[in-house]
Amino acid sequence: MPWNQSPDALEQWYRSAPRDFRESFNRQPMPEPQRSVWAARLAADEQPPTKSTGFQWAIACSLGIAAIFLTPYWASGDMDPEWAAPLVATLALFPLVLFHGWRQWPLVAGTAVAAAVVAALWWVWEDLPSGWVVSSIAEDHPEQEALGERINLLRQVRDLMMIHWPMVLVGLTGWAYTRSRPAEERVDYVRQVLVVGILTALVFVAGGLLLGLTNLLMEAVDAPSSWQEAVNIHLVVWGLSGGLVFGHAVWLRHPGALDRVLPTLARVFIPLFVLLEGGFLIANLADGFAALASDREQLFVFNLLLAAVIGLVLLHTAFEEDAPRWSRALLVALVGLGVVADAVGLAAIVSRLSEWGATPNRLTVLGGNLLFLATLVALLVRWFRPAARSPFLAARAVLNRALVAFFGWALVVTFGFTLVYGLRVNRTELGQFQTLVEERF
Repeated sequence: MPWNQSPDALEQWYRSAPRDFRESFNRQPMPEPQRSVWAARLAADEQPPTKSTGFQWAIACSLGIAAIFLTPYWASGDMDPEWAAPLVATLALFPLVLFHGWRQWPLVAGTAVAAAVVAALWWVWEDLPSGWVVSSIAEDHPEQEALGERINLLRQVRDLMMIHWPMVLVGLTGWAYTRSRPAEERVDYVRQVLVVGILTALVFVAGGLLLGLTNLLMEAVDAPSSWQEAVNIHLVVWGLSGGLVFGHAVWLRHPGALDRVLPTLARVFIPLFVLLEGGFLIANLADGFAALASDREQLFVFNLLLAAVIGLVLLHTAFEEDAPRWSRALLVALVGLGVVADAVGLAAIVSRLSEWGATPNRLTVLGGNLLFLATLVALLVRWFRPAARSPFLAARAVLNRALVAFFGWALVVTFGFTLVYGLRVNRTELGQFQTLVEERF
């Protein structure tokens, strides 16, 4: 149906076929101001049927998550959080996937299945022997050296899976968020993630102060140590279980609370990061390329620096459409230095790959650096290419595509690497190796 129909006709179409209406709205242009009005209407209709504050939702999620962690403690009197290690990211972020995607049941069901797979794999591979143990067994049994190498690679994949699984969950939350809010883009979702993260940190600070005051009160009344331990366990578990969802609930009530603060922080940190990035490059290049290529910790710091550069560009782009020229110039300098740093880091990673071979860790770093480099170069090209679009809109377009690529790479590392390297070690071989470990130690 064309958009030049009467308001009553459009309303009837939306009520009779809401899914078709949404797909057509996202696919075909609608003239302003009708598009803005309908975008607000569709976004409002996608919200769960709860109070605008979301605190009821936060309380319900907190109760459920805390009960999962505390049930073994209530049953045995011992607190062992390691059993729930693979559930932490899922319990923290899945409520947000459900909140924003409550009408997108294939997404919710797929996320739940993926979470179950990740947890099951962690529990199966939780007791893989350490690298030192593998080396000791290989010295006593040279025929097990190849299997020991595969086990070492499998342990890397297990750890990478647990590191990247929270990133996948954040990406899935963003998918649900942008689909439920047609007027918002992926860059806008990153802004909301940052705001929710800051508000959650404030919730944790307030909770930490309350925990300290509670302990002072228990000391003042000379409470038994066993009673103090029980109180602390419950307060910590309940507080950590509800921190993120309560931070999200605060954002729902005050979505624009930090809109004026974060752009100011971006303007403060961008020049500081330009100086830091330049100094970091000079210091590392002065030590020589060989030193950088052989130092794994330095390469890790390089990746953190590049991630911070992308984060600052995202922060700037999410807020600063009318940024002053000096701020944009510093942003260009930041991205330009980031390209140089990424090129140096890539050369070091390729050198390590050629010298010591491919491992999941090195492949993960290589893929991440390639994505960083492609994003930074694309930003520079868009900024210096004459175009009708403003630099602000050009940067948003690049970053919207880059976020999809980063999410895809997190999926590859979480599940692709796990499948490839997991199939290289079967349970029979692993059981035989574990038997040798038990005999040796």
